[in-house]
Amino acid sequence: MRRIGGVVVAVTRSPIAIFNEVLPVDDAVDAAIFLEAVEVVRATRSRWVTHLREGVDDALLTVVHDLDLEEHDADRPLPAMVLTELPMTVELPDGFQVRRVIDRQGFADFLRTSEGNSNLTETWLGPGIVDDPTVALFVGYVEGRPVATSIATRTDPVIGVYGVGTVQAARRRGYGWAMTATAIVHGAQAGCSIATLQSSSMGMPMYEAHGFRTLFHYRLFGDRTDRQVGY
Repeated sequence: MRRIGGVVVAVTRSPIAIFNEVLPVDDAVDAAIFLEAVEVVRATRSRWVTHLREGVDDALLTVVHDLDLEEHDADRPLPAMVLTELPMTVELPDGFQVRRVIDRQGFADFLRTSEGNSNLTETWLGPGIVDDPTVALFVGYVEGRPVATSIATRTDPVIGVYGVGTVQAARRRGYGWAMTATAIVHGAQAGCSIATLQSSSMGMPMYEAHGFRTLFHYRLFGDRTDRQVGY
């Protein structure tokens, strides 16, 4: 990860586009700086994306158009939500257990539960993301069956929470928040003071009830030929 002016460039070389990103972070980002950051990512020949903040990065939309990037999920921009009072412990629902992924069996459970693309996410093993000390994957179990997932990524002082999901048959039992809280506590115990996530419309009421607030909404752009930017 590196910073070029007001833009953060994160390249993991993962085939999963969202793990290779050009992310404006300053209040006003110069177009030339943004283009320089894009060239850094493109030079790695990795699939990549950029998230632009509605109302903040609008000046870059012309640049994105000139780069022939395509907007993904244009009808539902993602709210960037933050929590600044982080819990240090997790209270799990009765009969619910959470384990961190540390081996292939755990990773297989994670894949099966998140319905991920195994051809892509298999690259997380070995020298990939699972071995990164700043990343933790979690799987929630009921009676030994995997039913929920979450991902924590740590960039001090921020813990990012991603991939929170529960299988259809196990929803509305508090598992989603339990998985979110597990990721947050993982970061808090490592010294993080801020938690951030991007919520679906379905998840927003839950996160707001636990103290998260929305800073802005993200718009997601990727190469026009890239039909799948996630996993």
